[in-house]
Amino acid sequence: MATIAISFSALFGVIVGGYISDKWSINNLKARMYISGFGMFLTIPAMLYIGMGGSVVVSITASICLGFGWGWFDVNNMPILCQFIPSHQRATAYGLMNMCGVLFGAIATSTFGKIKADQMYMAFVFCAFIVLMVTSSQLLFLKPKTLDFK
Repeated sequence: MATIAISFSALFGVIVGGYISDKWSINNLKARMYISGFGMFLTIPAMLYIGMGGSVVVSITASICLGFGWGWFDVNNMPILCQFIPSHQRATAYGLMNMCGVLFGAIATSTFGKIKADQMYMAFVFCAFIVLMVTSSQLLFLKPKTLDFK
């Protein structure tokens, strides 16, 4: 159920987050980063509630929040990259970004598989803390100068 909830809510999040981002970015160069950051901030309470377990309703609701936030983040990756990377280097940059995502996803999956059930919540807290630090850094330090860096 959680996989279905995450996938469908991510699909909805991509559509909504992309639409809002496209409209807002006409007037605000940091709009895509704000939308991406908001999406990532949505994943923080979701991870904490998923880590706590509890009822099926809480877990599914948290999974929907996680997927929706992930959609807002994911739909803005390439447009944000285009604000900083010249067009002749974008495929390499996006490939490196995807490689890092897959690498850290594999490390997290392997690590989570070794954690005892009673310690799982702390693993989710750690992941939520990482998301908070990375998203805060993105919003504080990235300063786009254009919508499309040529």
